[in-house]
Amino acid sequence: MEDFKGYDQMMAGYYKKMSNYTLPLLSWEFLGEHHTTLETFKEDLNVLKKLTKNWDFTRNYHKEFTQEESVIIITKPNLKIVYASQNIQELNGYEPNEVIGQTPKMFQGAGTCQRTSAKVRDAVNNKTPFEVSILNYRKDKTTYKCIIKGFPVYDKKGKLINYIAFEKAA
Repeated sequence: MEDFKGYDQMMAGYYKKMSNYTLPLLSWEFLGEHHTTLETFKEDLNVLKKLTKNWDFTRNYHKEFTQEESVIIITKPNLKIVYASQNIQELNGYEPNEVIGQTPKMFQGAGTCQRTSAKVRDAVNNKTPFEVSILNYRKDKTTYKCIIKGFPVYDKKGKLINYIAFEKAA
């Protein structure tokens, strides 16, 4: 036992001198959050890669997602949501599986500008890109300004197959 006491004292002195090199507990929490974020990005990108393999779409969704940290929502031509990135929960409180099968109207409410909604509807009907700032509603019914960049997506034969929207809080 006496051998361990000397070792413990030596190591205690060593670590005392190293106090500037220790990381606070909080930094490990940040590291853990960062790792989780990277894993969800990776999962989302793998799903997006599968969904977009037949697309004739030149916009860089990878950059929008990773650098701009936009939420990505993909709908069928009838506007039923078929995909929402996992970071949607941070934007509006909904989990991706809660929005699948719904339409983006689920995010609108009494305070949403009808003129802006009509602008989006016209762009969708005309199959043209659009960019709007609109008042949306979170799951808890609080409001947030949302910048939406939407694009029609065609397959390699020129048939409309999806719409994709990149969304961020304003």
